[in-house]
Amino acid sequence: MTDILNFALVLVMGTQFGIALASSIIVHPILAKISRTAAIEVFKPFFHKTHNSMITMSIIVTVLALGLSCFTSNWWWIGVALLMHLNGPYTLKFMMPTNNRLMADDVDPDSQQTISDLKNWGGLHAVRTVWNGGIFMAFLVLTFYS
Repeated sequence: MTDILNFALVLVMGTQFGIALASSIIVHPILAKISRTAAIEVFKPFFHKTHNSMITMSIIVTVLALGLSCFTSNWWWIGVALLMHLNGPYTLKFMMPTNNRLMADDVDPDSQQTISDLKNWGGLHAVRTVWNGGIFMAFLVLTFYS
C-alpha cells in the first residue's frame, strides 16, 4: 500500500513541478515574444487552467502525504507537503496583484503597467518553480532514503 501511495505522490508532485517548469521556461518566453494583446489573450485561459490544476494537485499530494505518514509513522511526508503550501501565501502576496491586473476585463495591452506585468510575471513565477522543484526533490529523497 505504501508503495502505491508513494508512487502516486511522486507522480503527482512531479507533474506539478513539470507544469511550473514549463510555465517558466516555455510559456513566459513565448508571452514575451508575441504581441501584448495576444499575450494577454493567451495568459487568461492559461492562468485558469494551470491555477485549477495546481490547486487540485496540491490537495492530492497533501492527502497522499498524510496517508504515507499514517501508514509509515514517518511524519516528514506530511511536513514536506505542508511546506509545499507556502506557495499559497507567496502567490497571494506577490503574484496575484500581477495576475489580477493581467486578467482584468479592461486590461490595456499598451499601458506601461501591462508591459511591466508581462515582463515581471516570469520572475515571480520562477520562485514558485524553484520551490516546487525543491519539494519534488525532498519527496524523492524521502522515497529513497526513508
